[in-house]
Parts: sequence; structure tokens; C-alpha cells
Amino acid sequence: MEPSLIIAPSILAADFARLADEVHAIEGSADWVHVDVMDNHFVPNLTIGLPVVQSLRKATSIPFDVHLMITDPERWAPGYAEAGAYNVTFHAEATDDPVALAKTLRAAGAKAGLAIDRDTSVEPYLDLLPHVDTVLIMTIKAGFGGQKFLPETLGKVREVRRRIDAGQLEVRLEVDGGIAADTIEQAAEAGADAFVAGTAVYGAQDPAEAIRKLRALAGAATGAGGVG
Repeated sequence: MEPSLIIAPSILAADFARLADEVHAIEGSADWVHVDVMDNHFVPNLTIGLPVVQSLRKATSIPFDVHLMITDPERWAPGYAEAGAYNVTFHAEATDDPVALAKTLRAAGAKAGLAIDRDTSVEPYLDLLPHVDTVLIMTIKAGFGGQKFLPETLGKVREVRRRIDAGQLEVRLEVDGGIAADTIEQAAEAGADAFVAGTAVYGAQDPAEAIRKLRALAGAATGAGGVG
């Protein structure tokens, strides 16, 4: 059973030379590990790919939340599901048939997530919510870590939350970008229940304590608790 609130530290902000240790540092406090896969094509940066995810999967039991910022996700996404990712999220802007890809991911054993970038309207995708398990709203422009949270993106979070509640859907509503102690409450109040935090966790002296603080702030904003 998942907790009501999910804190998903992003290893994009971790020390890539010590990834296994960095993941061990959040065991027992994080709910998911957020893995940003960038292809230097869909977004201008290049990060890690399937071999790293496969290796890291053996090093920890924390569920992997893989965020594919890549073109041609139909070709690559199923491999991450097969590698043991818990949730595989692809970008709405990168596929012509998100429902078919979501089905493929579920058949491969993962939950399916749909990501909406900063400049993309959420309206055309609201009818697809019953076909996915997670909606990821980018609160920054996809492709770079350490960006400043954009509160104007929370209108999209509210829209998705309204549709989830109206349809009584079991869909996780995730936010990614600039989530920290000074922004997580706004995102939680808007209706998010999963929070990707990179620098706020891995830039802290005690990552586990940073996660506990973020969870408490989000919980206070929504009246929800939840222990990872």
C-alpha cells in the first residue's frame, strides 16, 4: 500500500560517482527514487540510461520512478519497465499515442506515467487520465536540474486534480521542478500528492532529514500524513 504522499528524490542532483551510496542515504525515508533519463535530443542534456538503471536496481529496494525525457519513448520505455522500474513516465509531447504506450508499459509490469512539460496545455490530455497511473506536471522547463519553481504551473495541477477527483480515479499527481521547503506547500495545496525533489534533498547535509521535513510540510498543507 502506497502512502498518501510520495517524496521522490531525484538522483539528477546526486553525486553520479557514488550513485548506490546516494540512494542508500535515502532508504527508509524516501518513497520512490526519481530517475531522470535525458537523451540530448528531446531535451538538450544527456544523463543516464538503461544500463545504469539496471545496475542501480540491484543496489536498492526503493521503487524507481523513471522519468523519460526522450524522443521515441515507444522504443525505449518498455526496457525500463522490464528492468524493474515501478513507474515509467513518458512525455505527452514525445508520443502520438500515449494510451497505447501506457498499455505497453503496464503489460511490461510497470505503472504508466504521462508527463506534461511547462509550456504544454493539460487540456488535451484530461480525457486520457483513466488510462494512466501517474500524471507528472513539470513546474519548470524539462531538461535541466536546479531551476526555479514556477507557481503559474499550479493551475495545471489544479485542473488535473479536479478531473481525478470528479472521476474518482486512482491516479497519482506528481510535480517536478524546484520543489523545496519553500514551495512544496503550494504544490500540495494545488492537489499534488507526489513530489520530486532534487537539490532540496541531495543539497542538504542530511538527505533523510530533508525528506522528513518535506513530507511534514506537504502533509500539513493537505491534512495528509503518510510515512514512507
